[in-house]
Amino acid sequence: MKLGALVDHHGHVAPQDALADAMARRFMPFPKDPPPLLFDVAGHHAQMDAQGILRRIVSVPPILYLYELPAAEQAARIARLNDWLAGLVAGTRLSAMAVLPLGDPAAALAELRRCAERHGIRDIAIGSHVAGTDLDKAVPDELWAALAEGGGLVMLHPWQVRDRARLDDRRLGNPLGNPFETAVAAARLIEAGTLQRHPSLRLMLAHGGGALPFLLGRMDRAWEAAEHGRAPERPSLAARRFLYDTVVFEPEPLAFLARMVGPERILFGTDSPFDMSLQDPAELLAAAGLAT
Repeated sequence: MKLGALVDHHGHVAPQDALADAMARRFMPFPKDPPPLLFDVAGHHAQMDAQGILRRIVSVPPILYLYELPAAEQAARIARLNDWLAGLVAGTRLSAMAVLPLGDPAAALAELRRCAERHGIRDIAIGSHVAGTDLDKAVPDELWAALAEGGGLVMLHPWQVRDRARLDDRRLGNPLGNPFETAVAAARLIEAGTLQRHPSLRLMLAHGGGALPFLLGRMDRAWEAAEHGRAPERPSLAARRFLYDTVVFEPEPLAFLARMVGPERILFGTDSPFDMSLQDPAELLAAAGLAT
């Protein structure tokens, strides 16, 4: 990764009115005082200049994936969000990553095509489950095939931690819940053979894959020991089909990730502008041996 010319594959922006509405529903946790850069393109540019970032791919935060809404309302609101995002990034150093109404696969497929045809947007953000239904069941092969054919980056981002009752009282929903959500979603896709069926799918796991990379040895052993129902591919090999961002904060786990999946499978990302974002990405990349 070339310092001073980085492309950030994981950033966020939001429309203030839609965010305020989602926060008022209290469906999922969100900072009471959202970071100002969510609403400030010039602020993004200033931060990018300070951190040596040439371009940043931005999506709305997961609270605006809106999977909890009825299908028709979900589709209508998401279309408006994607139109807003396309307008926001026009003429800037930000690029848009759209979201899809996954509660209705047919509507999601239509929105995927509309975003590409109307706005030229092919990068897509998806959650780790769809209102409680895991991705291997919620997303049909037709939609995975269309995402692969579109050629864009698909970011799998944790959405609505499902074990909050055990975590939130100790403020562990973000540091533990989010990585486990990503690990479960990715592991289920491995078991389902999703990326094996769609080898051109560019599916990036947020936050360095969450807990997944550190569990691959255990998953491999379970795969070896299985007498039936074995996944179609050894998990540690299947894990190399994913892409991973760099939002792991310390050089040791990032270097470990590179050894497990290969440095070519890692894309630079910051998760800006949240407090759980990389603060000094150049230092992290250099210390992990990923800087050029």
